[in-house]
Amino acid sequence: MSPYDTFMNGARLARKIAAECLDEAKTADKARGFYLIAEHDRHIERAEDYEMRASWYAPEIEQEIAA
Repeated sequence: MSPYDTFMNGARLARKIAAECLDEAKTADKARGFYLIAEHDRHIERAEDYEMRASWYAPEIEQEIAA
């Protein structure tokens, strides 16, 4: 598995966990809801970090599309 694939997989998983946190926050009590929203934000930041790192290893075609 290439570094690009590894980082993109990490980004997808972080976004999946973030979505799960947000879904659970909708039905949780107030204190737990605030905690889960903070966790959601933290996982989104992690996903963005993984995506940035993946861009360093992106295949040339991906880099051209992003430009």
